Amino acid sequence: MKTELLGQEKNVVRVKVEFEAEEFTSGLNATIQEIAQKANFPGFRKGRTPRRVIEMRVGRNKLYTETLEKLIPNAVDQVVGDYDLDTIAPPNLKIDAIQEGQPLFCELTFEVLPEVALPELGDIEVRKLIPKVTDELLDEAVKGLRIRHSTLAPIDRPAGEENVVSVKYVTETVSQNEEPPIRGAQQKNDIDLASAIRPEVRDALLGRSKGETAESEFDVDETCEDKSVAGKRIHYYFTVEEVKEKVLPEMTREFYQQALGVPLDSEEAFREEVGKRILAKLESDSAEYARNAALEEIAVRSGLEIPETLVNRQVDLLKEQDAADAKRRFDKDVEEILRLSSTSPAAYEQSLREKAKALVRHTLVLDEISKKFDVEVTKEDLDREILRRATLHGVDPVKLQAALYREKDRMAQVERELRYEKIMQLIMEKVKIRDVDELSSAEEVSAGELPAREESAAPTESEGE
Repeated sequence: MKTELLGQEKNVVRVKVEFEAEEFTSGLNATIQEIAQKANFPGFRKGRTPRRVIEMRVGRNKLYTETLEKLIPNAVDQVVGDYDLDTIAPPNLKIDAIQEGQPLFCELTFEVLPEVALPELGDIEVRKLIPKVTDELLDEAVKGLRIRHSTLAPIDRPAGEENVVSVKYVTETVSQNEEPPIRGAQQKNDIDLASAIRPEVRDALLGRSKGETAESEFDVDETCEDKSVAGKRIHYYFTVEEVKEKVLPEMTREFYQQALGVPLDSEEAFREEVGKRILAKLESDSAEYARNAALEEIAVRSGLEIPETLVNRQVDLLKEQDAADAKRRFDKDVEEILRLSSTSPAAYEQSLREKAKALVRHTLVLDEISKKFDVEVTKEDLDREILRRATLHGVDPVKLQAALYREKDRMAQVERELRYEKIMQLIMEKVKIRDVDELSSAEEVSAGELPAREESAAPTESEGE
């Protein structure tokens, strides 16, 4: 077999493959012999059926196809090895007309990982926010802790923005083609008007008192994957059973212990401990912003063009993860979550693609940095990480190590996380870091996580059809 590199455009490589006449003939004879040995042809013993009979029964084109199915995989392996290709998908195959006794020519088109032209890391500067705990931030955190540990008490007045409303409700799905509406079963739930619920629901319940009714409706996007509600209107019928207010706990030692898990003797000590925890979180977030900003800047300067094949593959993976998460957390599928939320399916798809592009882009850059600087995860790295995790969770390091080695997927995940951390540490050692008092809004978006998809804003997580 002979090969010839026809050309490369971006991340697509074309290779010409020539099978010598004898090579194809030998393969064809092997195919015919295999069929003769396995198939039953009336009037002939197995292995003794003449080729002309097999051709009549099986067809010449099928014989050629089966022969190529045996020859092509070896050819692909040889081409990948000879030209050192990092393929990301099976190659496309184009075959010239087959003439027995003549060389057979075909063209293999490979999609390969794109080249990453890393910039000089020392030329990159990232701004890192100096974290500060303001009185406003501290007051908000303390209030949040008190709300989280509050109790509910019935009140005899209309519902306000901070109240919780106990409701009975049913939903009605209305189509646009005059079909009869579909009415769901009655359900009950508590709705916190201060939480992330649909504005239509909040507006309907604000100002309502015990015994009063309310209605709310909204249209479902036509692109919704749940065709039973796509393009339809969902109507809610509420009956307020009770309005409740949140009774905040007193600032006592019992509350401090309950909220923070540590014994504290005074409100001053409590606020100081809350401030320390806020500062630790801000410092962690600031470091993460800087890391992400550095990685994104490297990716931008690399001029990387991302193959759609990798993006599509990552989108499929993210969808699988979202589906599993929706089932685990809400016992619903993604379509239901989207229908009950204020996020349209189109916006969800766009968010997934943007996140997938960033993940692929960053992964390619990280892999290139790893290769360039020879970043490896050693046994000593793994031992230290296992000891750290064992200490963190209060388990026996030997037992944890044994469990990880038994479960190869978990160990592989630990190695991936360690490798990522080592690469990011190397990046942050090489780039310039400038501490600043504030970041622009554009910097915070580019340095932080991808824009988050909205959480479910349905009346409740357990709401039915």
